[in-house]
Amino acid sequence: MAFTNNDIKAIGTKLTKKKSGTETTDWEVGSLTSIGEIGLEIGELDITTLDSPDRAKEFMAGDLDAGECAIAGMIKKADDEQTVVKMMSLIQASATEDWTVTFPSGAKWVFKAFVKSFKTAEATTDGMVGFSATLRLSGKPVYTPASA
Repeated sequence: MAFTNNDIKAIGTKLTKKKSGTETTDWEVGSLTSIGEIGLEIGELDITTLDSPDRAKEFMAGDLDAGECAIAGMIKKADDEQTVVKMMSLIQASATEDWTVTFPSGAKWVFKAFVKSFKTAEATTDGMVGFSATLRLSGKPVYTPASA
């Protein structure tokens, strides 16, 4: 698949919470200005013993951790007020939900996460009302390239 200039830009990237429970549709989080990093990091286990060679610390690979994904956005249209309501509902529910980040190229990350934090941003005389949230990923996220 050949990429166009629009495919490699982030503008147009979407974050969607998949429907669950009594919900009948997926919910796209609107007016986002950033979606943080998604990936994996491997933990480490210190296996140093009193007889480790050359007084050197020894380590082995531990568990995989997908970490957190920070998001930020603006409340700039009427539908965005529902973002506050929905995110507050999700944080209070403390439930791990299915989420998808879809890039303009068609590539995507699919993962499970719960809303760890949600806040509206500082209100100033020269700014829009914004919000930020942190999604705590649970399990291993799955990346699908655009060509798949």
